[in-house]
Amino acid sequence: MPLRPVDTDTLEDVCESIARENYGFIYITDDKNAIKSAYEGSETGMLKAGELSTSDIRKGLSEIAANDFTDFDQIRDGVFYIDQFGAVGNEEITNELTALFSQQLVVTGERLRSVFSLAIDDLDFFVDKLESRGYLRRIRAGQNDYYTIGPKLKERADDVGLDSKLAQDAVNGKISHSDLESVVDVSATTDVIRYLEKEDLIIDLDGEYLVKSLLEEYGQHLGDEIAGAVEDEFETATYILQIDEFEQIVENEIRNRFDVLSRAREVEREIIGQTRSALESRLDIETDQTVAIQTEKFQQHIEAEARRILDDVQAEVDTEPGKLEGWVEAAEDHFEEIRVSNTNAVNDHIREEIKQQYKQTVNDEKFGGMAF
Repeated sequence: MPLRPVDTDTLEDVCESIARENYGFIYITDDKNAIKSAYEGSETGMLKAGELSTSDIRKGLSEIAANDFTDFDQIRDGVFYIDQFGAVGNEEITNELTALFSQQLVVTGERLRSVFSLAIDDLDFFVDKLESRGYLRRIRAGQNDYYTIGPKLKERADDVGLDSKLAQDAVNGKISHSDLESVVDVSATTDVIRYLEKEDLIIDLDGEYLVKSLLEEYGQHLGDEIAGAVEDEFETATYILQIDEFEQIVENEIRNRFDVLSRAREVEREIIGQTRSALESRLDIETDQTVAIQTEKFQQHIEAEARRILDDVQAEVDTEPGKLEGWVEAAEDHFEEIRVSNTNAVNDHIREEIKQQYKQTVNDEKFGGMAF
């Protein structure tokens, strides 16, 4: 023991630097030479020890760890840990985990121990630290634990994590059982898949899984599959449906062709909504609170009906009216005869659209566009 006491401030600074390169750990057996060299190369002053023995290092670090105002922990004899998460500019742990979970969805404790060069006895301590900080999530599987990315790390790592990895391997919003096994890539596949379901990341569809973060993509897929049948319904209904009827057609077509709604009841309405949105885009459908209209084809029908009514009115009148209102009055019975649905809202809507188109046609052809 030196006659002068160890400069614990200098020893702490030295060990913080070394710990940063070891993900927070100081192993006296492995690091004593680096600690000794760095300490003895520092300016400690005349009142502090200028040299260190291994026992000096051990005693000095124990004193530092006993101080409640430091980030040092003695986790077992000869092993110390210095918290790295508050260290400014220290991204080593974050970078290693991000790189790891970019490659694997789930990892074993042994894989973590290998990445961070940990002693076997220190794995649980380090995992607890990472888990408490939100950098890891633990998946319990029988006697073994597996790990995936935690919410805190997910916030900092773009396109990394369970949902991102599932999205990369999914097709049309779903992933097959065999592909999911490949993604999980650990022996306790069943336990991990059960964890994914519990965390609301996937839904079992009997042989394949719906990825919940991809419901929009899945809705697009369903929309593509049922677009032809829905378009036929619009054609039969003269390209206008009551909004509730449109939604019921979408739901019925999904149920008739797929088993997803009965298996994914918790997101049933969202699946139907995403499919409806996909159909609206694909088939040029516009909706309001009462009706759904296949816009372009509906407009073509409106123009054709207005033309038909004008032709009929011209054939019926002996003398053409001199004002636009007269032409409209002469066509009122024709407007009232229009009935394409059992619902008043739909019939009223199409009558008004045809009436307005009729007025525009009469204005253009009979009054040179000057009647309005």
